[in-house]
Amino acid sequence: MTLLSAGLPFAAWLTLRDVERKALQAHGGGGAGPLSFEIYDDPFLRALRADLATASVRCGFWELGMNQLLEATRCTARPDEEPLELYRRVEMLYGALSKRKQERSLLRARVAYFEELAGRGEVTPVHRLEQAKSLLALGALDYSITDYDAAEDVLVPLGEDQEWGAVALELLVGMHLRAGARDWEQQERARRKLHRVSPHSSVLREGADTDENSRRLRELEVNHTTAILYFLSKQAGDAEPGPECRRRLLLLARANPDQPHCAVNAALAHLERGLRSQAQAALDLTDGPLSDADREQLSALGLTVAHTARVRKAAG
Repeated sequence: MTLLSAGLPFAAWLTLRDVERKALQAHGGGGAGPLSFEIYDDPFLRALRADLATASVRCGFWELGMNQLLEATRCTARPDEEPLELYRRVEMLYGALSKRKQERSLLRARVAYFEELAGRGEVTPVHRLEQAKSLLALGALDYSITDYDAAEDVLVPLGEDQEWGAVALELLVGMHLRAGARDWEQQERARRKLHRVSPHSSVLREGADTDENSRRLRELEVNHTTAILYFLSKQAGDAEPGPECRRRLLLLARANPDQPHCAVNAALAHLERGLRSQAQAALDLTDGPLSDADREQLSALGLTVAHTARVRKAAG
């Protein structure tokens, strides 16, 4: 729970999942045989699964969190001791899942409306800004590189607008921090321009590695994130959350080209589902260098491993 409070949900998820595994083994689970009856009368396991559900939702695993909450409700001694708080959480999470579906439909309708305005020549900079916000929200909901790239296509020219350019650049640079960019040079141009027009931007402060400890914590969280997403992708296969995990791995690889393990995990996750072109595309996102072991493994699997996918210039 300390890790959750510190903003490290994936580290918390990994810790709680390991404790759950040990608790299940103590009750005769873990594949060694049938679970003992006492597992459904264990207040520790009930609390553990409730915390794990919280961590899952913080990580973006909404359906998984729902399942873990439902499992937590089973860990009760008698029906008259059913924890009402857990059922309240189940209802809240179910409502949140329904709202996410509604939000997705609304955002798609908004994007279509703004595209229709553009087709009629009636679109204004404010319309473009709202269109970009809708696309960014869709990208965050579905971990969709396509939606993020569509938002970038709107925000780049809007960044030249005299009235709304600074707002557009804030959104664009913030997007690059979360999801990377197709063109690294474009990413750097946007950052430099935002620095000129708004040198005290909170987005610029967010992306600055001024604190070495904070940077290390972020890198540690990325390590945990890629490991968990790869594990869940492998476990789920073509069923959810497998495809979602692979989309998230691609986003992580693009947003963190200096951390090659992101691209390696993304490539392996796609390759295991027979998605060779996506695996190669993921591997091409990294600046490397890859470890010798990773290089040999990926080469043996038929993927092209360059020493560096891109050569970056120092930011001006």
